Amino acid sequence: MSDFDPDFLSKRLYDRKRRLLKARMRHPRHGEVEILVRDVSERGLGGRCELDLAVGDNVIIGLPDCAPTEGRIAWRKGQAFGVQLDAPINPETVKSPAPGERPVEAGYQVPTHFRASIETKRPGFRTRTPGIDTKTKWS
Repeated sequence: MSDFDPDFLSKRLYDRKRRLLKARMRHPRHGEVEILVRDVSERGLGGRCELDLAVGDNVIIGLPDCAPTEGRIAWRKGQAFGVQLDAPINPETVKSPAPGERPVEAGYQVPTHFRASIETKRPGFRTRTPGIDTKTKWS
C-alpha cells in the first residue's frame, strides 16, 4: 500500500491530512501501546508500530485532543498500518500538543550522577595558546 499507487489512492473515501505525532492504541493482544501517526482523515488514520498487527483486529485509538475512538486494522505492510475508525473525527483538531501543554512529571529531578558538574573544562582538552595569527598569509 503506497501513497504513489493510483489504485490504492482511488479507494480512499476521505482526504488525509499529514501529521507526525505520537498516540496510544489499545490492542486486544498487545495491550496499550504507543504508535506513530503519519496521517489522519475523518474516518481513518495511517501509522507505524513495531508490533505484529493483523488485519481485522479491533483497536481503540487515543489521539491528542480527541476522545478515544474505536476502529479496526484495515491494512498492514511491514510496520505501517491503517485503521478504519467507527466514528468520524475532525482531522483539523488532531495535532501534537504545544511544548507548554505537554504533561510534565511533577517532582522529577535528574539523578545526582547525571547532573552537570560545576567544572566545565574537559580533562586533556586545552585551549589554543597565543601564537601566530592564522589569517595572515605566509610569504
